[in-house]
Amino acid sequence: MIAGVADKMKSHWPNYIGTTLILFLFWVAVSGALKWPQLTVGLAAAIFITYFNRNLLITAADRPPIRVRTIIWLAGYFVQLLLDIVKANFQVAWLVLHPRMPIEPNMVSLEVDIDRIASRVLLANSITLTPGTLTVLADEKKYLVHALTFKSGEGLKDWPLINKLKHMEEDQH
Repeated sequence: MIAGVADKMKSHWPNYIGTTLILFLFWVAVSGALKWPQLTVGLAAAIFITYFNRNLLITAADRPPIRVRTIIWLAGYFVQLLLDIVKANFQVAWLVLHPRMPIEPNMVSLEVDIDRIASRVLLANSITLTPGTLTVLADEKKYLVHALTFKSGEGLKDWPLINKLKHMEEDQH
C-alpha cells in the first residue's frame, strides 16, 4: 500500500513543481523585488499554496498533452473567444442602451459531450467571460446557463467554441 502511494506521489511531482514554479514567478512579477528575503518568502508561499491545494491540481491525464499543436490550437481558441467577447459586448451595450431594453432573461440547459475536466472548465469559464451569459452550474456534461436574451441562450447550442473543444479532444485521442 505504501508503495502505491509513493508511486502516485512520484507521478505528480512534475505537476507540483510546475505549479510551484508558476506561482513563484507570479510572486516575483507582482512583488518586483529580487532580493533574497522577498524571494525566500515568495518561494515558501508558492510551496505552501501548492501543497495545501494539491488535490485541486489538474493532472496530466485531465488536460491535453502539452505539444506545439495544442499550443497553436489554444491560441486560436483564445482569439475566437476574444472576438466573441467583443461581439457580445456590443450586443449587451445595444440591449442596455435600447429605449425599451429588450432583455429576456432565461435559463438554458446545455449538454455537451466533452470528456476532459480541463476542457469542461474552459468551456464554463468561456461562457461566463462572454457578456450576456453566465454559467450557473457545470456538472459533468451538463451546463445551466443564464442568458440575457433567448437568442443568446439558444446561440450557445451551436457556439463554434464548443465544436473547437470537441475537435481538440478527438484530435488528442
